[in-house]
This record gives sequence, C-alpha cells and structure tokens, in this order.
Amino acid sequence: MKKTCLCITSDVHGSILSKNYADNSEVFYGLARYSEAIKQLKKQYDEVLLLDNGDAIQGSPLLTVSNQDNTHTQILSYVFNHLDLSYINLGNHDFNYGESTLLRYIRDNRAELLTSNVLFMDNPLGKSQVITLANGIRLGLIGIVTDYIPHWEKPEYITNMKFSDPIETLKKEISLIGDQCDKIMVLYHGGIERDFTSGHPTETLTGENVGYQMCKIDGFDILVTGHQHRSFVTQINGKIVAQCTANASEFIKIEIGEEILISIENMSEFAIDRQIEPFVSLLEKQTQIWLDQPLGEIKDISLRITDGFLARYHKHPLVSFINQVQKETSGAQLSATALFNGASGFNEFITMRDLVSTYVYPNTLVVKKMRGKDLKLMIEKCANYFEIENSEITVSKEYIYPKIQHFNYDMIDGIEYTLKISNQRGSRCIFCLYNGKEVEDDDFLTIAMNNYRAVGGGEFDMVARSETVVDTNRDMVEILAEYIQQHSPVTVDHRENIHIIK
Repeated sequence: MKKTCLCITSDVHGSILSKNYADNSEVFYGLARYSEAIKQLKKQYDEVLLLDNGDAIQGSPLLTVSNQDNTHTQILSYVFNHLDLSYINLGNHDFNYGESTLLRYIRDNRAELLTSNVLFMDNPLGKSQVITLANGIRLGLIGIVTDYIPHWEKPEYITNMKFSDPIETLKKEISLIGDQCDKIMVLYHGGIERDFTSGHPTETLTGENVGYQMCKIDGFDILVTGHQHRSFVTQINGKIVAQCTANASEFIKIEIGEEILISIENMSEFAIDRQIEPFVSLLEKQTQIWLDQPLGEIKDISLRITDGFLARYHKHPLVSFINQVQKETSGAQLSATALFNGASGFNEFITMRDLVSTYVYPNTLVVKKMRGKDLKLMIEKCANYFEIENSEITVSKEYIYPKIQHFNYDMIDGIEYTLKISNQRGSRCIFCLYNGKEVEDDDFLTIAMNNYRAVGGGEFDMVARSETVVDTNRDMVEILAEYIQQHSPVTVDHRENIHIIK
C-alpha cells in the first residue's frame, strides 16, 4: 500500500524566514525550516499533502509591509504556492487587514480554501473537499473558523461577512460529505475549551473555542485545532485531537491508513531551506529599510522591558508612554493599554524595529465614554490577572493556560486605583480616584484604548456596551511613530498610579 503523509501548520503568523526581526538573529522556527522538513518527507512517502489551519497573514514585519500593498501577490500566498500547499483554512487574524487583503490572500493562493462557515456576499468563502489519497482512502476535509471574530474585529473589515455557528456548520458539512468518505478530518481554527479528561471548563465558555463540544458530534475522525498556540495530541470522545504551536515552530504529521498515526514535529530539527530566501528577497530588503527608520529618542527614562511580570505588577514606563500617546492623540480623559506577550520595549534611540517588535498587532485607536460603574467593572476584570500563591502575588493560571493572555491585562492612566488581591474577585478595587475624587457609579469618563478592547475583546463586555465617541481608524503603530517623530526627544509622564497589594 502506498504511504501518504499529511503535514499541517497552524498560526504561522507570517513567520517565513527563520529570523527574529527585533535583532535579525536566527531562530529555530519559520516556513524556511518547514520547507526543508517537507523535502525530507517527500523522500520517505509516496504522497505528501500540505495544509494550513489559519492565522497566516498577520504577525511579522515582513507581512506588515506586504499587507500595505494590495497591487502585488500576497507574499504568504507566494510562499505557500512554492511549498505546494493543497488546502488552507482561515484564522481570526487573517481578517485583521480588511476584506481586500483577505480576498487577495485567498485569490493568490493555489491551495483550495476549506473554510465553510464564513459567508462573503452570502456565498461561502470555501467549501469542504473529498479527496482520494494515494493509498485509496477517501478523506473528507472540513474547514471551520471560530465565529467569535465579530467580537474582536473592526466592523468595517467584515462588512460583507457573516459567520455561521461552528457546531451547526460541522453537522451540516458531515451530512453533505459523510457518505462519500472513509475518514473525515476537521480543521478548526479555534481551541479546546475544557480539560481533555475531566471535561471541566478551562476558560469562560464564551463560544470562542468549542473544540471539546465538537468532539461530541458523530461522523468524523480527526480534529486539528489552533488559535491557542498549544502543542498536544490527545483523544476526546474517541476523536483524535491535535494542535501545534505558533510561528511554524511545529507541524502536525498524520499518516492515514488502516490506523491513524499522528505526531507533532519540531521545526528546530530541520535546517533552513535557503531556496525560500529569493522568493522574498525584495520584500525583505523593503522590510529592513522600513524597520531601520530612525524615529526619535526617549529622554531620561528607560523603556526597555527586562521582566514582563514586574512590568505589569508595577506598571512599566512603557505603559505610561503608550497611554500618554493615546490620551494626547485622542483627547480622552483616561487611557488603557496592555503589554503584549513578549513585549521587549524600546531602546533610547527608537527605530520602527523597536516599535513593531513591541506593538505587534494592527490595532487602531478608539475612545469610549464609560460610566463610573462600568469603568470599575473593567478594573475588576483586569484585577483577575493576579492571584496569591504561596503568599506571593503571581499571574492567575487562566492567563497562562490553555493560552498565554498577558494582552488581556490593561493598565489605566488618568486615574489612581488600588487592587487588593486577597479580596474576592469583583471586590478587589478598594478605591478609584479621578482628580483626587472617588469615581462614582454615575460619573462619565472618556477612555482611549485599542479597537480589540473597544469591541469587548478579552471578555470586556462592560467596554463593548459603552458608547463609542471617537473611532480614529488609525493604526496604533502609525500613531506611535508619528508622536515620537514630532516630540523627540520624548519626555514620558510616568506616574505610579496603580497600587497592587496583597
């Protein structure tokens, strides 16, 4: 019997070259290493099929530059075509640059799109497929993305999009292709919301992740998940379930024969395929020029981050700087921002490289008008980031597992507040002052933030329901760069206004 191997990536986030753009150092991930892995596997198997499970076109400076120009082939599509991908699914971050960029990515990709629960102009963007493998097995492929996207995405970026329920979509697609298949594999760009064994929730059950619930449905054999950047192979309700981590640091390898063999392969075991580099060389040069743009300097304070926990526990000057820019740009009374996962901060002399290595998402600036009651609810939600373990304040486990979510802890400037972590959740903010006076429930204050938080991202429903008074529609990296250029040398108004106590 001929041997077939399926290789699946997920959450690549624009990692093409094995390069850390913060300092151009070599890293042990990226599609360049994946390309070498595939070359080796093609020597071992009669057939090698490549699939991707979404979140491909956002997350690296190379893709940021590529997405600024809609006149040429989308660079990720170009690389996927070189790798000879057969099938792709969409992820939530693939919608981050609007419909034209997303449609260009789909159009330029020779791979078939599987995503069947997203309608564009009332027509599905993708569709399920039935293929016959080299060994004669008829394999059904179903692609689904989390329908939580409207909770995060800018409305104008998904104006013509409708998102169908993943569970109902899966049932429908199985009914459509089930009779034609020996096996069915589902690619779901979403995660697992419960403990594999006990079934106890591992997060608030918002519907963002429904992989565990999917496994209650009969009629399919393999569930490939994503979105959470985890690494596992397990079984849930008789289904084989797998997920690999982000940035093309791993891929899922599946052999489908009389039995299903599945493993997680680490990209660090493979060399870099230098043949990838010419495909992106021109864009890479443009990216390096863009990254090395000098923007300005910071005066009398360090904005480098050496310890992420302490930077949040004590509110790092970098947070004060971002909030300062957001307040001054928008005219809001308050400002809220988070430090993203792995944020490194800025050197004294700031380049665009510093900026995009720290502010990694294509967020825009929004101003909300919040009642005092909702503002305090927002602060209480942020206070959930901390817990006490062994008499010490540490990060709450749900912000680490199953997905690292440091980006869901906001720090607010323009007010002064104290969080007592030993208090019960919901009662930790023991005082909150604006201009020296306690914020009352019926007060109204304007607060600047990014669009992800403004639409309630991170389960901030109290923010989503508050009135939007300004939507700048301007990218935060653009705003920060312009501010640094206009105010260099920049003086940061850093205040220790957040007090976290046991």
